[in-house]
Amino acid sequence: MTVMRFRNIIFDFDGTLTDSRRDIAGAQLWALRELGFHHYQEEDLFRLIGKPLQETFERLLPREHHPKIPDAIALYAEYYPPRSLNTTTLFPGVPETLRSLRERGHRLAVASTKKGAGIQRVTDHFGITSLFDRLQGSDGIAFKPAPDVIHMVLENEGWQSEDTLMVGDTDADILAGKAASVATCAVTYGALSADELSALHPDYVIDSITALPAIAGGS
Repeated sequence: MTVMRFRNIIFDFDGTLTDSRRDIAGAQLWALRELGFHHYQEEDLFRLIGKPLQETFERLLPREHHPKIPDAIALYAEYYPPRSLNTTTLFPGVPETLRSLRERGHRLAVASTKKGAGIQRVTDHFGITSLFDRLQGSDGIAFKPAPDVIHMVLENEGWQSEDTLMVGDTDADILAGKAASVATCAVTYGALSADELSALHPDYVIDSITALPAIAGGS
């Protein structure tokens, strides 16, 4: 029997559990082009996946066009939801790993910049909603790297920070986990490289979600 190191595991969503880059970037690209900005390609936007839309469009639009950011966000919000599952997939090993963790007695949650309804649309589509104790979106709360979304999970589920691991693919995920005083695990197959993630000093770095049960422990 392996000792359970972390009873509770909180996941980022886009870039950690789901490969949604092309659907999200495609919607952002459409919004930019509707506003007259045609020089970006989808691949240019991948590194911004998971960041709040306000920050994303601040980076993409020239400063003199920042007054158009609310329009860009509104266009994205119109375009993305009905197309959010056009190309989105679960990363390899995700459903099997989540089920293995549940069988070992772990409690699982999502803490995402996405809205809660958007998270559940995807988890329902892939038949994994029941594997989670909580799907926590950033509806009306501060975005990561603020720890608020993690605190919401811990407080509402009654979980202890010392028993909890935050898993994510961006600097915001790792910094939010540290700010919430939980252990952190970076995955290298999402937005950032292994070197970029290691520079943030997470407690663990993995190249595949299938490595997670060995870190989390349990029978």
